[in-house]
Amino acid sequence: MRPTIVLIAGLDSRRELEGRLRRAGSYTEGDVFDHLDVGECRFGIDLSDRVLSDYDELELKEIADRLGEFGSILLEYSDVSCLRPLLKVVLVGLTGILDTNFGELIDYVEVLERFDRESSWDWSVLRSD
Repeated sequence: MRPTIVLIAGLDSRRELEGRLRRAGSYTEGDVFDHLDVGECRFGIDLSDRVLSDYDELELKEIADRLGEFGSILLEYSDVSCLRPLLKVVLVGLTGILDTNFGELIDYVEVLERFDRESSWDWSVLRSD
């Protein structure tokens, strides 16, 4: 399985995010994952909210405290270098949280700021600093 992230957003932002993803490239619906092709990059997208069953009660409460009522999008990607340009387009102006699946829940604004500061930032690479 390829790496995944979870995009979590309040309901209005979640609807807008889904629309942006559908318009970001060539989008086709699938049985398990929908597919989004942007240039040479292919993404798997699950809009079902099933991924939320992987979160424990404390995590869900933390998210709800930060966002209110929310929804999620599971996004499968090949590497962060493919994902970075997509996120820079689809997250702008939205409120939400990116779950890196590496132990971090990061606000969208912070994700975008970090991409600007560190153009090669990759949350999956452990640093020793």
